Amino acid sequence: MTNAERTPGTNSAVSQGLDREIDRLAASIQRYRVEGQRFFVGDLKLPPDELREKIAADLRRLRSASLTSAAAKFRLGSLEARFQSHLELFGRRFRARERAEVGAAAAEMRMPDPKQGVILGPEVDSPAVEALYRGLYRRDPKMDLERFRSYIERQAEVIRAKTGCREIQFRIAEQDGQVKLKARPLHPGSLT
Repeated sequence: MTNAERTPGTNSAVSQGLDREIDRLAASIQRYRVEGQRFFVGDLKLPPDELREKIAADLRRLRSASLTSAAAKFRLGSLEARFQSHLELFGRRFRARERAEVGAAAAEMRMPDPKQGVILGPEVDSPAVEALYRGLYRRDPKMDLERFRSYIERQAEVIRAKTGCREIQFRIAEQDGQVKLKARPLHPGSLT
């Protein structure tokens, strides 16, 4: 057998080997997409970073290989574009999730406890009124939040007019199985 006869077989074997590697890469990219979705729904505790790094390394290695077939070059290019698309989508979803978690944690940290008491000064604090509203009407809302805010503002003005205080402590208390709103004027220098 001459060298000319061996070359086509060798190229065919190399081509088949590259095709198998590209097939494995396609399967890995699909697995990355699925594991990314599983991470966002809570099935996986950690993002698929290790798989992402392996795919990136495989892409670099295959890009540096001498691909002779136009079909193999096209498949590799389309797989790389698909992988980049999955990376961008994963990144957007991850950032959105982080923003939502940070926002929820910050809102929870700012939300006062209506049972401990909420102090309202001359300006009515929206998170404080919302906390009172949720505490009072958690089971059966009898009015909407805006009407409740107006009610609290009117009550605060009446108490200020009677007592001359600047701040009033409102709190939610349970008495005889009923949830009630309590108010107490805070005189200058007094503590809750």
